[in-house]
Amino acid sequence: MALQVLPFSAGAHHHMTGSLTLALAEGRKCCCLQGRQRCSRLIEDPDEVLRQRLSYDRLRDLALSPPDSLAFIRDALKEHRS
Repeated sequence: MALQVLPFSAGAHHHMTGSLTLALAEGRKCCCLQGRQRCSRLIEDPDEVLRQRLSYDRLRDLALSPPDSLAFIRDALKEHRS
């Protein structure tokens, strides 16, 4: 698992308003979208699961690399403590 920070400069992305869980259940891929107001949607259609995964991949590509994310967090902690 890797921690990646998405900087404000990356702009808005629709996955920022909730959570996306990608899963493999009994050999089938599925995902669960959870948004504001505690609504959730289970997706089992393979094409839609693929679209959601690719959308998440694009979001992850906009984020800082794991080493840059760690440096960002350390800098933020230093700034907060001073």
